[in-house]
Amino acid sequence: MRKFLNKIILYLLLLGVLTFFYTLIIYFRPDLVDAFYYKFTTEKANSFILGTSRPAQGIKPEIINKLICTEDNEIINHSFAIGPSSYGPNYYREITNKLSKDSIKGIFVLSVDPWSLATGIGNINDDSLQFFEARENLFVGNLKSSSNNPNFDYLLNYWGDKFSPFVQIFKLLINYKNLIVLHSDGWLEVSIAMDSASVNSRIQKSTEEYKEKKVKLSNTRFYYLDKIIALLKNKGDVFLVRLPVSSQMAQLEKDKFSEFDKMVQFYADKNHIKYFNFIEESGKYRTIDTHHLYKKESERFTYRLCDSISTHLNTMSSNQSHTQ
Repeated sequence: MRKFLNKIILYLLLLGVLTFFYTLIIYFRPDLVDAFYYKFTTEKANSFILGTSRPAQGIKPEIINKLICTEDNEIINHSFAIGPSSYGPNYYREITNKLSKDSIKGIFVLSVDPWSLATGIGNINDDSLQFFEARENLFVGNLKSSSNNPNFDYLLNYWGDKFSPFVQIFKLLINYKNLIVLHSDGWLEVSIAMDSASVNSRIQKSTEEYKEKKVKLSNTRFYYLDKIIALLKNKGDVFLVRLPVSSQMAQLEKDKFSEFDKMVQFYADKNHIKYFNFIEESGKYRTIDTHHLYKKESERFTYRLCDSISTHLNTMSSNQSHTQ
């Protein structure tokens, strides 16, 4: 009996030690968990980049912080993917939770595209309870906290691959080239083969996939976009941005959603904010597939975006000084 108890105690001690070190790895290297987790361990923010995976990969907070923001209103990239962060009640709750109460001069970049403001054609009543993120009970908007490290709510309830930290460590040790790295400021760096054959194959596959999607623009999602704008306008300057994509995707979106830009412009005008539409620059930036800018092009595009924002802010400041 004593030997049995000793084995149990030894087993529990060993399990405790392993759990302790496992927790330490996750605590000090939250970037090893997955492509989203790190975003839920950082402090509440004064400024945001919002949207789906297009801005998650395509807009670099580091550059905006260097050129526009200060230490008092540093920006983070709090974009996720189609589904988790499509505009709707879930994303609205998440933004409310992550927004610092002290934010007063924030910069808010809201990336928009038709897919993030659409719902399935079967959702006849445009019911938010029928949105994908609601039906699947996704993590965005459902966490008790978005700023805990470790974030046990996410780890216990929404984390799929528990071995991913060890896989990531192994990849780092062998200098694996095709890494996906989530940075502390929320930018998702994707390293992937960029030879023309690989890129063209991914563009063709993804474009064909999206051609088959049976979706329509959602007034309910636009309603929540409007609510998010209203929330953030009280905290600083809000900008709507449509990122460039592949020329194939740009044409597909033009064919499927011809009224999209007019709808976005309506909400921009309603809220007296600027809509920067870069969709006509599609094809001028290298993409890794039909949606996402290549990481080096993300830097070039972010500088382009900062130039547009700075010019607008300077114009507004000049106009205000002339009216005083």
